[in-house]
Amino acid sequence: MLIKKEFLQVFRSPLLLSILIVAPMVQFVLFPFTADYEIKVLDIAFIDNDNSTLSRNLINEFSASSHFRSKGMIDSKSYADKLMKADKIDFLVEIPQDFEKNIISQYGTTIAITANAINTVKAGIGCGYVQTVIGDYLKEMAENTGMASMSDNAQLFMTNIYWYNEQMNYKNLIVPGILVILVTLIGAYVTALNLVREKEIGTIEQINVTPIKKWQFLLGKMIPFWILGMAEFIMGLFLMKLIFDINVQGSIPVLLTITAIYLFVMLGLGFFISAVAENQLQAMFIVFFLFIVFVLLSGLFTPTEGMPEWAKIINYLNPMSFYMDVIKKMVLKGCEFADVKYQTITLAVMAVILNTAAVLSYKESSK
Repeated sequence: MLIKKEFLQVFRSPLLLSILIVAPMVQFVLFPFTADYEIKVLDIAFIDNDNSTLSRNLINEFSASSHFRSKGMIDSKSYADKLMKADKIDFLVEIPQDFEKNIISQYGTTIAITANAINTVKAGIGCGYVQTVIGDYLKEMAENTGMASMSDNAQLFMTNIYWYNEQMNYKNLIVPGILVILVTLIGAYVTALNLVREKEIGTIEQINVTPIKKWQFLLGKMIPFWILGMAEFIMGLFLMKLIFDINVQGSIPVLLTITAIYLFVMLGLGFFISAVAENQLQAMFIVFFLFIVFVLLSGLFTPTEGMPEWAKIINYLNPMSFYMDVIKKMVLKGCEFADVKYQTITLAVMAVILNTAAVLSYKESSK
């Protein structure tokens, strides 16, 4: 009966939206620090099919660059794929056979640059960095050896390969990210206002005198929103395929399971906020403030690698960043549960902590 009541109340009660001044100011202050398109460090690996002095010296140039962190030599692209799926490398540079011979003989040669294009901004800027290092090295070597023609662009070709997002289509990143935002809003924003409204109209006192336990009451209010959130997510996956032709590359059952856990995190956060807030205006401000911080630090619009260290530390408390990472890996990369185990465990721990805090706060506030 309590769940049925909540469903009826959800559809009958319109939400009043207010625009506050402080939250936009927080966005204004926070965004310039997090929206940094300069990529600080890129993890790079190499396949050297030439094993010449020139190829080894070129690889050493990347180690000397402040933009790259060399992960050394690897044997195959299949192993590179495993490393990229695990976010161990961002770029792969493959040097062809007879590289040194063709450069010295002034024949054409091609260096293949493979980028993890799950983040289009990072891939695009990073490819530019790679090309700059290679071009500068060959130019310097040509000048030192007196062979100026070696630096001619006609003698060296570089081809960029973008894994997981071959066309560098920004929609492949932004559409799943928007779906994360919608699930977050259902979980935290609506639930926070729902319980506070019970306080304002006085029905919370009537429920407190019933035999229903506090955790049963919160669970009864949580289940309808959990069902709505899961239904919205499933509908989003359907529309993502129908309208944008974006397929989930990983396991859909695993993705749904992790989404269910993430919804419990957001529901717990929403109910915790509603337990400590005195009215809907306070609840809206708190949720709106946290929501903007979550989005800006989630890595949806800007790479988390470009953020300052203090922002990265704060991000460990951001459940959206962990879930956004899961969405990217499972929708675009086709990763399995083993690849997102750390994120799943973290979200599960957050769910337990926040829902426990919600129950304890509700007990305290209802005395």
